[in-house]
Amino acid sequence: MLCVRTPYKYTIVNHCTMEQFPNGTVGLHISVHIPVVMNYIEISAKAYYKYTTYRPFMIDWSIEYCRAARVGNFNPTTAVVMKVVEESMPDFYYPCPHGNRTYTVFWLLPAKFIPESMPSGDYRLDIYYRDSANTIFFALEMYGAVRKQGIIG
Repeated sequence: MLCVRTPYKYTIVNHCTMEQFPNGTVGLHISVHIPVVMNYIEISAKAYYKYTTYRPFMIDWSIEYCRAARVGNFNPTTAVVMKVVEESMPDFYYPCPHGNRTYTVFWLLPAKFIPESMPSGDYRLDIYYRDSANTIFFALEMYGAVRKQGIIG
């Protein structure tokens, strides 16, 4: 896992480091200062499978977080993304406005959100947070491998 496309126009990344536990679990320790107030946050997630290069694979989701949190009526894609936010980052699971503060989190992607049956190979998951002008205020890439025995890394 790593933060990408830095530096950002409206946000300051205080730190973005990957940490590994003795059992092999990997998480991302993130601290981002967002000095502006945001009433629109687009969260997009896209998965890639590596053939010779990374190519799009199955997941290509995009939601408008503020609207979803405000309305509370979710389509299936939005429901999955909102559930990931609720369970892995509960301190940030509230309606907009967001921003005007420093967000610090140790983030792990819960294993229950990873499909049980996936082809063996190398994968990448890109997650972007954008404002209404499509300006990136935070982005990360996660890398992993699936082998016969399960997910590695």
